[in-house]
Amino acid sequence: MVVLETLVLFLIIVFAASMLSHGAEMIAEKYGPNFAGSIILAFVTTLPEYMFVFWASVKGAYDVALGSAVGAATMLVTLGYGMVILTATTRVSRKPVKVIKLSRATRIDAIYLAATAVVAYILAYIGGGFSLVDGLILFAIFFAYVGHLALAAREFGKKHRVRIPRERFIKGITYLILGGIITITVSERFVEAMISLARSFGISPVTIAIVVGPIASELPEKLTAFLTVMRNAKLAEISVANFIGSKVNHNSVLLGTMPIIAYATGNGSVTGVISPQFTAMTLLTFIAGISVARRRLDKWQGFFFTALYAVPLYIAYSIR
Repeated sequence: MVVLETLVLFLIIVFAASMLSHGAEMIAEKYGPNFAGSIILAFVTTLPEYMFVFWASVKGAYDVALGSAVGAATMLVTLGYGMVILTATTRVSRKPVKVIKLSRATRIDAIYLAATAVVAYILAYIGGGFSLVDGLILFAIFFAYVGHLALAAREFGKKHRVRIPRERFIKGITYLILGGIITITVSERFVEAMISLARSFGISPVTIAIVVGPIASELPEKLTAFLTVMRNAKLAEISVANFIGSKVNHNSVLLGTMPIIAYATGNGSVTGVISPQFTAMTLLTFIAGISVARRRLDKWQGFFFTALYAVPLYIAYSIR
């Protein structure tokens, strides 16, 4: 029954990811790939994890919340990022490209990506964790990021003057809303089903925590990105922007939520943030930011970032 449930939920998530992919493509025609990917898709696909971190923090399980955020984020900037590049530059895509060329707007996104990772690490290192002030600083950075992308979307509309039929635009919004509702509804149960399935096959708790859990929690986002580039590699910038936006969310809102809840519930600050896993996540995120800032993604980078996933796996298994 667990196998059947997992399969059914997986197919539902694939369907939802397909809707999100098509919806984002339609919105990108009007507002550009950065706004569609970094804001809309990133928010919708990260929302289930927001809820997990929120409730874990409310219950005082900050180590669980931080572990989930770090594990998922690390997988995103290594395995997820690398596989999207490889999908777009190989025959896995129906319309592959030799090189993924990114816009100047995405370079700005990459700067935010690297900056949020460094700022979050410095705040955690100086204070021995995250305080209320740190949480507010991280939220402020996120709002600045959203404001920047909103202005960029406005300029994109003025520059390109793309007129999308009203019916197509409404269809795109509808796809995003329905796809988002389905994703949010089934994601938590899918993660639980995946973990139960792993346990039934005798997979170790460490592997479940390091590999199975993050794959399950990030599946909607990864599927949305992969389906987009599988359809047409020229849409790869939407997927890259999706990953960047999601990672900026991780570095700002997701991490900033924990100390704010800690303060509200009378628990003071969140300690024990700095760890080998957190340090590795910060370094890998910075490397990914530099890669995107080049505005040129080649196949070798796909192999490189996919291979980098071995780093967090090695750290996690070596210190368990």
